[in-house]
Amino acid sequence: MKWEADISNPKTMHLEIRQDRVAGYYLLVWENGKGVRDDLQDTLEWAMTVAFKDYGVPKDSWRQVE
Repeated sequence: MKWEADISNPKTMHLEIRQDRVAGYYLLVWENGKGVRDDLQDTLEWAMTVAFKDYGVPKDSWRQVE
């Protein structure tokens, strides 16, 4: 499974959360097409919370794409 969100606050960023059934949920962040963060969390909820705390991404901004 994968979830995506895009923000422009003040930088334009693309964020993804990818589920690994064994490891957990990877929060991936790109700024101007360049990867700037790769972070592993135990749950989807916590990955979204980290994205909100660190980048201001509201939980309702995420869309499931897979």
